[in-house]
This record gives sequence, structure tokens and C-alpha cells, in this order.
Amino acid sequence: MANEWARKAARVVLNNIVVEAFLVILLGACYVFTTGVDRILNTRLRRSFTSWMQRISADRLNVLRRAQIRYVFKRKFGLKKIKIKLVGGSYWLSIPCLVKGIDKNTRQEKKYMAKIINDRSTIKHKYLAMMRNVGLLAEGRSLKFDEHPGPREMGDFEGRCLLGIRESSVNAPMVYGVHHLGGDDYMLVMEYIEGQPLSKMDIDGDMLDQLFKTLKAMHEGGIFHGDIKLDNFMYSKGSVFVFDCLKLDTERSHEAAAFDLASLLCALIEKVPVSLIVEHAKRYFSPDELSDAARMVDVALYKNDLELSDKEIQGLKEMLRVTV
Repeated sequence: MANEWARKAARVVLNNIVVEAFLVILLGACYVFTTGVDRILNTRLRRSFTSWMQRISADRLNVLRRAQIRYVFKRKFGLKKIKIKLVGGSYWLSIPCLVKGIDKNTRQEKKYMAKIINDRSTIKHKYLAMMRNVGLLAEGRSLKFDEHPGPREMGDFEGRCLLGIRESSVNAPMVYGVHHLGGDDYMLVMEYIEGQPLSKMDIDGDMLDQLFKTLKAMHEGGIFHGDIKLDNFMYSKGSVFVFDCLKLDTERSHEAAAFDLASLLCALIEKVPVSLIVEHAKRYFSPDELSDAARMVDVALYKNDLELSDKEIQGLKEMLRVTV
């Protein structure tokens, strides 16, 4: 009971506009300070700071949640002998886990990907959106990250995004719906894809082509990812699969597309020479699209998972032949 009251009190405090403004200013100042130290002293202080923030706010897969997950998969999916295992991730915006068991009818093993989302997820997403919007405002961009009213809506949005990606003829996991676990906990259930995230692999020319082709198809289908990073692409049996989406204001589709492309270009620099990246990007995106993305590079760098040197950033812009 005490923990429930504490959670309710925290939700009220963190959703207060004065507290929001204070925390955004504080976190923004820490971000600017750590970025400045990194540039001057060539340290990794910003990444350490953001990793610390994620660790202290990470959620947990406790005994009650495990029991609730088993109940849903037993009643809704007809599984028995259910096993639950945490999978890779920061457990920050959600708790991703692998659920496997024996189908009662076919007696075959089945695997599912489940993501637990709750009020803490939406509050953290809210502050993440606000911080990114501050960066966009600082760069004079009208693009905006949107918030989610609650955990159910957050799960529904990601499910619709993945369905839209699949309808664009892009590889993404099947979505099996959002289920209420209890309290403010909801669970997005998806197909489990066996493979590795691209962040843990060497990336060759075929993967580059798949990535740019995938992003182009998504944009042509009116889908904008908003959180392009190598952790959100899985390589399975020779194909690239897309995961996770953030909520962008799609009325500004031109800037949203440029932001996605800039984020992909920047993410790849840590793995692939700039010249090779641009060579493959030109096969799928026009000079104007690449120019727009180059002008979004500085905005993409506000993502805390990107750490590029000034030389790498300038090299990318020069390869795209854009003066920013």
C-alpha cells in the first residue's frame, strides 16, 4: 500500500508544470555541461550521465508481473510451461522480455516478445520528448516529439507503428495486441525475431542497402520512426527488421523524414566509413533529401546514444556537399 501511495505521489509531482520546467532546465544544463566537458577533455561524461539516469529510473520484472504475464499467456495464447526471460535493452521506457511455452493444442514450443509498459514509462517518455524538443527548438526546427496520454496509448501507438511498417513491405515483427496486466501495467505482445541487433554486428554493403531501402519504404508509406539507432534494427536470416518507434508530429513530414535519415547516417558512422555510407545512401535518396538530412545532423546529435567527433560530423556534411 505504501509503495502504491508513493507511486501516485510521484506521478502527481512529476506531472506538475513547475516541476517539469525545473527538471528540463536541470537535465538540459547537465547535458550541455557534460557535452562541453567531452569536447574539451575528450571524455565520455555525457554517456556516463545518461547511463546513470537510465539505471536509477529503470523498471523491474518482479514476481507479481511474472505471475500476471503467465496468466495472460495461459488464458489468451493457450501456453503452458511458460518461461520468462529478460532480453537486451536498458529496461528504461519498457521491460522487454522473451516469453516461451508449449502450445496446448499443437504441443509445439512458441516464443513471443513482450514489452511491459506503465505510468513510469509514459512519464519517462514525456521527459525524453521534452528534452528532444528543447534540442529541436535550439536548432530552429519546427519538428516536435509528442507525448502519450497513458501506457495503454503508448503500447497501442507502437503496435500501430509496427503494423504500418509491415504494410509498407518492410520487415517488422507481427503484433498480437496490447493486454492489461493489472494496475497501470500493460503488455505489448509481438512476434519474437531470432537474431542480433546491428549495434553488435559488422555492417556490410548489403546491410547498408537494406537499411536505406527500409527507411525509404517507411517514409513513402507515411511512417516516421523517430528513434533511429542500430539497437532498433535486428538482423535475422539475412534480413533487417525494424523495432520501436517514438511519436513524432507527422504534420511536419518533411522534417520528420530528414531527421530519420540524419539519425541513420550518424548512427552508421560508428561502424562504417562515411564515404561508403554516403555511396549507398545516394542509391535510395535524392540529393535534395540528403541535403535536408545534412541540415538535420546537428539535431540528430542531441540523441544521447550518439557520440561523434567534430571531424566525423564535418566529414559527413562535406561528403553530402552541404554547407550548414
